[in-house]
Amino acid sequence: MRNLKALVSVAMIAISMTGVAATKSNAVKRNTKKDREPAVGMENPASVYCTKNGGKSIIVKGKGGEYGVCQLKDGTAVEEWEYYRENNKDENKEPEKIIGTPNPASVFCEKHGGKSINVKDKNGNETGKCQFKDGTKVDEWNYYRENN
Repeated sequence: MRNLKALVSVAMIAISMTGVAATKSNAVKRNTKKDREPAVGMENPASVYCTKNGGKSIIVKGKGGEYGVCQLKDGTAVEEWEYYRENNKDENKEPEKIIGTPNPASVFCEKHGGKSINVKDKNGNETGKCQFKDGTKVDEWNYYRENN
């Protein structure tokens, strides 16, 4: 019985050591140079624009840190973002403003003979009021909810 316990103990130790060795071996294999390099996100749009238009993107170290310079085909060098903003007008254009749906309480007010106005309260917050021809003013949303 004593020999059986000793045999089982030795077997357990051997299995444990094999597992540890295999784990360490896999860890060493995974720890390659590629795995240690930081993950890279989206490319710098100014650098991409520079190279896409025949320039060469160069990183320059200055007093404030590193910045990108675009070396053009003719040899001139321009800060990448400056080059991007100056020459990429179509992509830099502001999107057209989309007009949303009108405030239903304001529409309801005007549909029923009132005029929709914005009034500031004592704290400077704006609220919508419905002003009627006789001069009375009511909260637009309350008027809308009570009569709709």
